[in-house]
Amino acid sequence: MTKFPLSVRDKNLAFIERLRDVFCLDSDGHEKPLAEYKKTFTAKAVRDIHEEIIRLWPKTMDIRKTLSASRASVSGLYAGDYSPDELIQGVVRHSLYADKLLLADPFIYAHSMRDEYNPILNPEQYRTQTLRNVNLWLRLSPWIRAGIVEMIRTPDDFSHQLKWEALQEQKKKFAQSPELQEASKITVAELRARHIEKWKYRDLVLSLPDHALLGKLAEMEDPTKGITKEGLLEHIRRQRAEDPDFLDVMPSGEENAQVQMFSAGPAYNMASFTASITGSYLATDLTAKWKEIELDRSGRSALIDAWSPFAKAFQEAEFKYLNDVSSDDAFRLREEQRLNALRTFLRDVWKQACDPASFDKVNAGLLADQLKAEIASAKAEWAKIDQDLLKTAGAGTGAGLIAAGPMIAAGQGLFLAAAAIVGGAAALAAAAQGRSRFPDQFPAAFFLKL
Repeated sequence: MTKFPLSVRDKNLAFIERLRDVFCLDSDGHEKPLAEYKKTFTAKAVRDIHEEIIRLWPKTMDIRKTLSASRASVSGLYAGDYSPDELIQGVVRHSLYADKLLLADPFIYAHSMRDEYNPILNPEQYRTQTLRNVNLWLRLSPWIRAGIVEMIRTPDDFSHQLKWEALQEQKKKFAQSPELQEASKITVAELRARHIEKWKYRDLVLSLPDHALLGKLAEMEDPTKGITKEGLLEHIRRQRAEDPDFLDVMPSGEENAQVQMFSAGPAYNMASFTASITGSYLATDLTAKWKEIELDRSGRSALIDAWSPFAKAFQEAEFKYLNDVSSDDAFRLREEQRLNALRTFLRDVWKQACDPASFDKVNAGLLADQLKAEIASAKAEWAKIDQDLLKTAGAGTGAGLIAAGPMIAAGQGLFLAAAAIVGGAAALAAAAQGRSRFPDQFPAAFFLKL
């Protein structure tokens, strides 16, 4: 029997099943209480998971062939802030027009690490980071199962030389570009504003052993308000227990230290190289990487030119409807087979509002304003359909309309039935037809359902 190489999707699904097996999870999430779930993150579990990564992505594999087989008509490679909330927000937004989103797996590739940092040879130091990576995978698993997200590995994982050359190229590029240096400073400030307080509290307060905390908490006591160091310590203990990404207090001894990492996806040059293989455009939420995309005109693919300026404006557009989109909304868009229509609509709105080749920051506001106008137009048309139905119903028996009034006011869902009684079946048929055609005539109606 011929064995075919596993696709990226196959590898992802197999890895999710392995996670559920190692950490004793059911198909919906955590089978055990959170405290019991955290206890499963042993050194052995860390080693098992990283060995599974090597099994699914062996060093001898043809990574280019595997990645090229993952092409889609419109796919984006996301190289931004991989903190869970920010990453999920990016996935939700870009899934409204992309067939597929590619993410770089946050788990490190054991074969690319020195022995002392290899999670297979020395797994104990990766227990906390493995917990956080697994939690991210579990949050993304519905998207992966739906075929919207694929976790990939980039080619530099499989070549020490390529990884080194890519690193040196990035260092040289930034050293020679004042624009990139300035963008890098802005990006550092962005990340600090988003995360620094949470990082400091989780890793510098929650992680301290109780005996080390008591001295600091004593300075915060206020007996007149009933605030004691013991009460504060109990509050911190509860927060430790309830935080799904917090594993243990800081162990004593350097040999027991935990390696913790922050991921912003692949560096630009490796992201661009990978995108050329997968036929993807690039998307991010970081100023420095947008600036790299903008400046690298010679290295940009046609897809990056076609979609990345739009992705930038769409990522940065601030208005209510986009902020209210949920994963269920994104899944519904595909179930109703309206992805292509909404993508075309969004691109048309983009072209009306902005210069399609521009990365200018003002485009986010222009796109948001144009979308608001389109949504307002759809809302007005929807209201007109309702008004027309009322007029048609009113042309029938006035007494019947009055009788139907309480049902309409009570919001019992009997309005159409009442209208049919009052105005006749023709009114109902016309209204139903108008409403069924509405999403095709006004793609912005998708946002009215949010």
